[in-house]
Amino acid sequence: MTSEATLGVLMLELHFPANRSLKEKRGPLTSLRDVVQQRFRATFSEVGHQDVWQRATVLIAVAASSLAQADRRLAEIERYVHGRHDFEVARTLLRSVDDVASVWDA
Repeated sequence: MTSEATLGVLMLELHFPANRSLKEKRGPLTSLRDVVQQRFRATFSEVGHQDVWQRATVLIAVAASSLAQADRRLAEIERYVHGRHDFEVARTLLRSVDDVASVWDA
């Protein structure tokens, strides 16, 4: 395994102040998921607060060939998410870029 393989992880807590139902939360989350997957070629999953109308915790992950590339991609995704107007980023819970060798018993 090459030591250049890199994983980047971004976990965010999102707030949807205008939502009054789970259905209202689904639209912005679906849109965000689609952009993250298609434009940024990253994985996306809602990992927390699935049963809460106004909150969501999402996990976004990227794979890259270098630490610098993974860090740039996470920064682009983070700027995009913060620039959206259909929800607020309540907080960033995790932003990490690690060489695969450090997390995988090679």
